[in-house]
Amino acid sequence: MSGVRQHFIPRFLQKGFRIPSNGKIVRCWVYEHDRSPRPANIADVGLERYFYAVDTETELDDKITEAEQHVYAPLIERLREGRVDAGDASLIAEMLAHFEVRSRHVRQNMDSLFDDCTTQLVGYLSDPQTLALLLQDHLKPGSEILDRELKKFNISYDQLQWAFATQGLTLQDVLRPWISNVAAGIKGALPTFRSQITEMVKQTHLKILTQSVSPAARAERLTSLKYTIKDYESGDLPLGDAIVLFHVKGEKAFKPFLDKDDEVIHVVLPLSSRRYLLGASDDAQEELTYDLGEQVAACSMKYFIACSDQLTYLQGTIGSKARWLSHAETQSIMENVVQELLPKSLG
Repeated sequence: MSGVRQHFIPRFLQKGFRIPSNGKIVRCWVYEHDRSPRPANIADVGLERYFYAVDTETELDDKITEAEQHVYAPLIERLREGRVDAGDASLIAEMLAHFEVRSRHVRQNMDSLFDDCTTQLVGYLSDPQTLALLLQDHLKPGSEILDRELKKFNISYDQLQWAFATQGLTLQDVLRPWISNVAAGIKGALPTFRSQITEMVKQTHLKILTQSVSPAARAERLTSLKYTIKDYESGDLPLGDAIVLFHVKGEKAFKPFLDKDDEVIHVVLPLSSRRYLLGASDDAQEELTYDLGEQVAACSMKYFIACSDQLTYLQGTIGSKARWLSHAETQSIMENVVQELLPKSLG
């Protein structure tokens, strides 16, 4: 049975990046963006309480543990020995798809994306002027919402306008303080929205993994690649918190997660500080022309691990290619959404 402390980077993978030692405790160096490297027991690296569970329900973690112990861990050991057997492509692809979706990296990306969009949308809606413009088409004759509310009181829009006019007011005058209060309420609700987003993201991630610990559609895209074992000769290879690295055609050449239309050139899985698994498309070179360690670090969301303390030069790149969408990209999306919602005469 699984426990409370659940690893989102499996320990059998982390063992390949252990600090050389004769002791029983397996340690690695942990590199974070804003802290000095530190040695840590891999039992305490890449884990979170109940990461694959809701409250104390651990069925999913048991399912993942079963697949990894009996299928993926033996496969990793064989690959570390340099063996890629005939017919391994489908099993390797299944394992890579599993690593791609199981990590915290995916959940953090989902969370930051939703949080960015929500924060920016709330920013627009908490501005009384913008909110008034967005509501403008719903507060005039012919508006389904306004007509429905007036019908409840058996009055017409003209009668409403006349009642306000007797007091020297317009509908906009009456609604202005209400809109300001609504805008302030929206701004005040942001912390609640954020906590709800985090819980919603977790539930979504768990639902995906419960359906399959290795999504077939993702695995199928990787089955046609040619897999080989490569020695890393440029120092010590790190393992990122994204686990898998994808090299694809296009402007964003290196990424931790495949989009639907990505054309894969390479997929890389670090196996140890000296060896990695390479999957290459038919028209791709099997010798890498880029700094693999740098790309692993850049696609890591929070940290990477390694067997030595000599990789501080990579810390500044952590996170630079980790996000599915940058803050600027989400801001542009939400600006376009708001523009679409504004009255056409203003959009």
